[in-house]
Amino acid sequence: MTKTGKSLSSALLFLLFLSITHLASAQDVTVEATLSETNIFEGESVQFQLSISGTAINSLDRPQMPSVNGLRYLPNRTSTASNYTYTGGQPQVTQTFGYTFIAQSNGQYTFPAISVSVNGNTYQTKPISFKVLDPKTIDNGQAARSPDIYLRLEPSVTNPVVGQQVIADIILYFKDGVDVSSYNAIPGWKAEGFWKEELDNPSQARSTSTIIGGVRYKRARLLQYALFPTKAGELTLSPFTITVRVRQNNRGIRDPFNFGIGQETKELKTLPVTVNVERLPEPSNAEFIGAVGDFNIERSINPTNAFVGESVEIVTRISGSGNVPLLNKPEYEFPEALEEYNPQETSNLSRSNRLIAGSKTFTDIVIARGEGVFTIPEKRIASYNPEAKRFEYTTLPALTLNAVNDPNATVASLEDMRLDVSPVIGLVSWHPIKNDPLSSNTLVWGLLFIPLLIVGGAYGAKKYTDRLQTDTGFARSQKAKTQALSTLDEAEKADDIKTGYHLIQKALSIFIADKLNLPEAGLSSKRLIDEAFAKNSEVPAKSLRQLFDKCETIAFAPNVSPEGLKTDIEKARSLVKELGKLL
Repeated sequence: MTKTGKSLSSALLFLLFLSITHLASAQDVTVEATLSETNIFEGESVQFQLSISGTAINSLDRPQMPSVNGLRYLPNRTSTASNYTYTGGQPQVTQTFGYTFIAQSNGQYTFPAISVSVNGNTYQTKPISFKVLDPKTIDNGQAARSPDIYLRLEPSVTNPVVGQQVIADIILYFKDGVDVSSYNAIPGWKAEGFWKEELDNPSQARSTSTIIGGVRYKRARLLQYALFPTKAGELTLSPFTITVRVRQNNRGIRDPFNFGIGQETKELKTLPVTVNVERLPEPSNAEFIGAVGDFNIERSINPTNAFVGESVEIVTRISGSGNVPLLNKPEYEFPEALEEYNPQETSNLSRSNRLIAGSKTFTDIVIARGEGVFTIPEKRIASYNPEAKRFEYTTLPALTLNAVNDPNATVASLEDMRLDVSPVIGLVSWHPIKNDPLSSNTLVWGLLFIPLLIVGGAYGAKKYTDRLQTDTGFARSQKAKTQALSTLDEAEKADDIKTGYHLIQKALSIFIADKLNLPEAGLSSKRLIDEAFAKNSEVPAKSLRQLFDKCETIAFAPNVSPEGLKTDIEKARSLVKELGKLL
């Protein structure tokens, strides 16, 4: 008979020891979740951190982030870290996962529990309550907390009139403990309903100290824009977005060698800003050329004495500060004996000192078709001064042109046109015909070379045709002029002005792209002009840039007459022909 009692007791003790060891090992693992901030402003970033600690972590599955109400997950902004320490002679391992979220809309929310599998066991974090705050409460001092850094768009005027210059400042606010190393504006900001001009900005923004809601902040102006409303009503400036690189010194992280330790990238967005635009009053017995600002208007004629058929320039120069890019050409009444030609337009802008200033010059070209003294009547021009809140009027004096015939001009008479033919008199003298050899006859040699010329021409034509079929870039270049002129013909037949300018832009863009074998779409007008200028420095870049700018902004400033469209179509045709020779 075999005794098994002692053996059975030993086995039970061994199994009990394994269970206690396994239980102790399982209980030794801790999982903790934290949010860097539970009061988060809309548009602000927040860090969610998951820490797993234990004496022995043999296997660990990377946790997956669920959808969280009130937050938007940024999958490309995750991080991991490991830390090894000794406590009481035993090793302690800590694995940390970091996730970045952007707060979306105001309200009270809960970050759900996260499940983590460690050493084959499942652990679960506790839910975290958080609140997304309205950024507007920062400015009125009612915020639940003061953010470390935020962005604002601040217009100089919130109740302008149509055409008035509004300076929009992009301002960065940050606390003393925050170091901003760099910033980048996200492209694509559109000020719907406004003509937009970027002003000259300093290479390095300077900060001043201010107190908001009882908290001291540094205030730095990053960018400036001059905005000109093109219509009346309630217009909203959409949020402006930048990314900044920041480091918070109060976290105790030092970076003596400027390696970027402790720095993080934040995406900041301004609040939308509403601007109430008022209509302009009606001017009194004067032509309003769209001028809103402080302007001086002059008109001159050169020369005042001209020959019949000689070109004469009537120059109108408008200078000052305000909506210089949006000024329209005054319309003058010319005597019937003066023939008008396409007017010219030039601009000279300054974007410094927090405003748009400069001048715009319009040149009307006329030719007298007969002798006489011709008078261009005086003209009363109205411009609106937003500071004085009234129209200011300028009367341009009448201009006089004295046209005479050129005394040195040659006039053909019937006497000059008569052919003097003398009669043949006397006896006819006969000369014998000289028989020259065929080799000295030019006609014979010409007949011999004609077949060679025909064969050479046919070979060249075939080679040209083959290249058109096989070389895409060559084919595009050869057909560019014809297609551009055809598109401009369509622009001339367009039903509305916006469509016409769209076709002008299309004709010029595709023409330059085809001549330089560039992509047919996706290139900006600046890139096209730069590529053309790089190919040939004689390219009229300034004229191209002016016409492209007008085409691109016609939707915001549609104050163009059909005659102005025809003038610009002719400019485009001339540019196409000129570029065809240069490119």
